[in-house]
Amino acid sequence: MGPRTKNSAKNIFFSEVSFAVILILQFVNRSLFIHLLPASYLSLNGLFSNILSFLSLAELGIGSAINFALYRPLKEQDTETLRSIMALYRRLYVITGLIVLTAGSLLAPFLPHLIKGMPDDMQHIYLYFILYLANSGLSYFFTYKRSLIICDQKEYITTVITTLSNILLKITQMFVLVFFQDYTAYICAMIGASLWENLVISAAADKMYPFLKEKNAKKPAPAIIRDIKKNVYALVFQRIGEIVVYATDNIIISRFVGFASVGLYSNYTLIIQAVQMAAYRFFDSITASIGDLVAADDKEHVEKILYRILFINAWMFCFCSVCLLCLLQPFIQLWIGASHLLPGGTVVIIVVNFYLEGMRATVVTFRRAMGFHWQLRYKPIIEGILNLAVSIPLAIRFGIAGTLLGTIISTMCVSAVIEPYMLFRYYFQKKPWRFMSRQIGYAATTSMAALLTIRACRLIHTGPLTGFFIRICLCSLIPHLCMILVYRKNDEQLYLKRSVVQFIKKRTGLRSKY
Repeated sequence: MGPRTKNSAKNIFFSEVSFAVILILQFVNRSLFIHLLPASYLSLNGLFSNILSFLSLAELGIGSAINFALYRPLKEQDTETLRSIMALYRRLYVITGLIVLTAGSLLAPFLPHLIKGMPDDMQHIYLYFILYLANSGLSYFFTYKRSLIICDQKEYITTVITTLSNILLKITQMFVLVFFQDYTAYICAMIGASLWENLVISAAADKMYPFLKEKNAKKPAPAIIRDIKKNVYALVFQRIGEIVVYATDNIIISRFVGFASVGLYSNYTLIIQAVQMAAYRFFDSITASIGDLVAADDKEHVEKILYRILFINAWMFCFCSVCLLCLLQPFIQLWIGASHLLPGGTVVIIVVNFYLEGMRATVVTFRRAMGFHWQLRYKPIIEGILNLAVSIPLAIRFGIAGTLLGTIISTMCVSAVIEPYMLFRYYFQKKPWRFMSRQIGYAATTSMAALLTIRACRLIHTGPLTGFFIRICLCSLIPHLCMILVYRKNDEQLYLKRSVVQFIKKRTGLRSKY
């Protein structure tokens, strides 16, 4: 097992363990929040998150552009170049933090205009928003050091610190909810935990990379500055497009559907985002290793790795999508009651949107690791304009389902086609037809697994709790069997099988014919 694989495995392990711990605390926290605070505060959380995503546009994609610039000097252990890039990174992020705090403060007076049917218990809305803003803006003054650790394939270090911070945060917030029912203190706990986390990660980075504390760093070489500027220019469009497509749902729902609907939808997004986080941690954990692989410039091997990761991507989101289709509604009903359920058709659209977004993960991961931004600079703008043009009228007509239909249409028409086409054209110098046919095949297999599982679940006629556990068993069995049977002779599945067997052999000392 090479160093790239070892680092990726270590990053994935720590990411998934931390996710499991935080997820349990997150659901307990949300349960207390729903039962001990007015329902309008849940809607407020979702709205503020989308607004702060808009303000993050001030970052302009600087982080992604500079992260790519760090891979080669890290591989070559070029301390002087790293020091110069990190000094630039720090200056740019301090400016970004100040812009976010200023822009957010100017936006605060206009908050009531984004809420349709604003409830009477929102008299402190401006205070709540400023506290949320402070938590978001202050993080920019520290995050550049976190990025260096991650690019050095040591994300497990930041993961451990982040996990401890989140555990501390959730326990503190639960204490506040139970004994004070105070939303202001709830947000302040978030600020305190975030500040502690950033300070500890900053101290860890200083210890690991002593050159960060040295003064009078040189200006990065002109070629590095030129590449960063070029990528930042491209990433500005990407940031705008991503925010318009993925950070407007709650704003559109709040403005055109109703403020209360944001709260209902947020319970589903909590679960969806939890599943996404679990899946995306895999891709986040391997990004630095892919960047290191790309730096070796062996395109044939890179393509082989890409198809292996695509297969894992497809299996992962086949399983997750089937589970969400069959378990979301009964879980919400068991968790917080039938009064918090959305219509079944809306749930199907939520899951389809989840699958389409998830199946972009392979291309997005390779694109980021390669610093592949310039060629796609106009794609996000086109996607964002199409998303708004379709989502708003559909939201007015069909509510939450219409908002998400707009996102699905823009993703299918733009990202699902242009991203793989550009990646294969400019990096691999070939047509992407094989890649896209694989995507279509994986989608067909997922649809088959979903239909079979849904039909099996309809045969269940027991109590809600017993039925839920039977559904879990069916969802844990049918999608995996479908993937195994359909792709039993697939090279990527054979590779995955060998890797699993070798891992078990190494851990248990058993002999294997593989």
